[in-house]
Amino acid sequence: MSSIKDYGVWKGTPTSYTAQTLQQDKTPHVTLKFSDGSGTTREAEINVASTSDDKDLVYWLHRTWNHPITKSLTALPEGFHQVTKTDGAGTNLSLDYIRTKPALLDLSQGRVLPNNEAGANNDILDQLKPILDDAIAAKAVVYCFGSSYETGIHDIHMNQGNDASFGNAVGSDGAVIFHYSGDATTAAHFEAVFLAFADQKVPTNDQTGAPDSGAQPLAQVAKGTASTTTSS
Repeated sequence: MSSIKDYGVWKGTPTSYTAQTLQQDKTPHVTLKFSDGSGTTREAEINVASTSDDKDLVYWLHRTWNHPITKSLTALPEGFHQVTKTDGAGTNLSLDYIRTKPALLDLSQGRVLPNNEAGANNDILDQLKPILDDAIAAKAVVYCFGSSYETGIHDIHMNQGNDASFGNAVGSDGAVIFHYSGDATTAAHFEAVFLAFADQKVPTNDQTGAPDSGAQPLAQVAKGTASTTTSS
């Protein structure tokens, strides 16, 4: 199914984060620290700029997110869980921005954002920091989808529609999902963050995840100027 190594979801509780700009690093990340009951601090490396000529990201944020997959997520114990298209319980936990039904997100509603710009609420860091601050303060549960390594997880973004220099896969997209259990001031709910690179293209091939002939960049799709129909 996947050329994304050790794809899965890591469940824990967020504790802190650091954020980089392009002025600080040519491959900037937000590094979200979280605990998972193991006694080892884990990290989720969230890309906040592209390494290609087009540095922008496409970003989808749902401050109230409803999807059937949340029932399967809450049943998971803390820690990392490798995901295949159909896991042992027969429940599909893999994420696919194009193919998951019901849809995880509306591609046309994406917002194209730079890494860091002067002013308020106009770049990816401006958008991510309040989400992370709120989740840490509330001790929300975090579910990070991507490619795992020894101490954490990365590739927390769309993992298809790339050119040949990057890997592609179907059913192996990344995301950060938060679960608020609710209290006297905040109702129980889920929030979801989805990220992609502006030059990734859709539609993609149903077997390989590579861009189909005639595919267009997500930066155009997010503006409602291209089709997101998939093909085999």
